Amino acid sequence: MKVLVIENYPSAPAGLFGAWLERARGARLHVVSPEALDGAPEADLIVTLGSPSGAWEDIPWVHAQRRFLLDRLAAGTPVVGICFGAQLLASAIGGRAAPMGGRTFCGWYTNDHVADEVWRGPWVRWHGDHLEVPEGTEVLARDQGTVQAFHHRTPEGVNAVGVQFHPEVSAEYANYYATKTPDMLARAGTTPEAIAAQGAAVEGHEAALDALFTEMLRRAGVGGASRSAAGVTQTAAPHPVSMEA
Repeated sequence: MKVLVIENYPSAPAGLFGAWLERARGARLHVVSPEALDGAPEADLIVTLGSPSGAWEDIPWVHAQRRFLLDRLAAGTPVVGICFGAQLLASAIGGRAAPMGGRTFCGWYTNDHVADEVWRGPWVRWHGDHLEVPEGTEVLARDQGTVQAFHHRTPEGVNAVGVQFHPEVSAEYANYYATKTPDMLARAGTTPEAIAAQGAAVEGHEAALDALFTEMLRRAGVGGASRSAAGVTQTAAPHPVSMEA
C-alpha cells in the first residue's frame, strides 16, 4: 500500500500512525510538505496531518490543499485527516471549521458521544477550533460541543475519515508539546505536570491504538490484515512546536 503523507508542519509528523501503517500494513510512506503537492505521486491513501494554521485561514497553501483533497477524492483516493487535516477535509466536503473563541484543548480527553467505543479514548487533543460536518456525514465522536471524528462517503463511493484528536501522538510527545505551548496550556487551564500525569494514567493504549487505526482504515475503505501495534514508539521532536491543530 502506498500512502501519501502531507506533513503540514515539521513538528507534526505521522508519528505512531505512520509507524503503525508501515508495521501493521506494510505501507510505503511518501511524505511531502503542503507546498509540494503539485508533484505528489498517486497513492492508495492520503493522510493529511496537523498544523498551527487553521483550515479557516485565508492562506494560499491551505486553499491549494483543499482543492487537492477534493481532486484526489474525485479521482477515487480515500483520505484520512488528523486535527488540522480533519478540519481541512471537513471544509472541503462542505463542512466548516472556525476558532472556538479563546477556548483550547490541551492534553488527554475522552469523547463523550461515540458511534463505537473504539473512538472513546482518552486521546491527545491539542487545538482551539470548532468543527462541523455537512448533512449526511456520519459523526463518529463528539465532545464539548464539537465534532471529534467523522466518516464521509462521496456520491462516487470514496471514503474520507477525519479525527480532530491526535492518535498519532504518544504520551512522551504530548509531554514535549506541553513544554513548547505555554500560551495554549494557559488558555486550557492546565500544566505540563497535569498532562504528564494524564498520560501516565492511560492503560492499554497500544491495544486501543491498534483498534482505532484498524477502524480508521476500515472506514476509509483500505483493507489488509492487522498485526499488533506493540513496540511502536515516538520520540520527542527536534523542531519547535506550536500546535493549534
